Amino acid sequence: MDQAQSQTETQTQSDSRKRPWFAAVLGLLITGLGQIYLRRWLRALGWLTLAFLVGGLFVPETVLMDPMQASFWDAAPLLAVGAASVLDAYVLARQHNRQIEIQEATLCASCHRELEEDVSFCPWCATETPRKLDE
Repeated sequence: MDQAQSQTETQTQSDSRKRPWFAAVLGLLITGLGQIYLRRWLRALGWLTLAFLVGGLFVPETVLMDPMQASFWDAAPLLAVGAASVLDAYVLARQHNRQIEIQEATLCASCHRELEEDVSFCPWCATETPRKLDE
């Protein structure tokens, strides 16, 4: 019984809607934190690794030791990685929410327009909608 309950909890957590702006703000705090909020562990690790590589290879050591005295252009590569990570977290959260809406059959999978619950096909593009199995 415990295994079934944990599977249900895991499924519920992955099926919950995510806040795109919250993911972006977390990504501003620490590179990869927005992806962790979205439960994209490997992606977060990838962004963190990229930030360390860029910091070690392209950013002068003086910037890392005293960031307040550094020029913008010296820190630009690291800032670019951080900005890309924030954008990635925001887009991932939006895509996650769109997938949930499609699975709930409130949006068409093809044209992404809103559907009524009792239709078997999209009135806008004639794509067949998936049927939910109520068991």
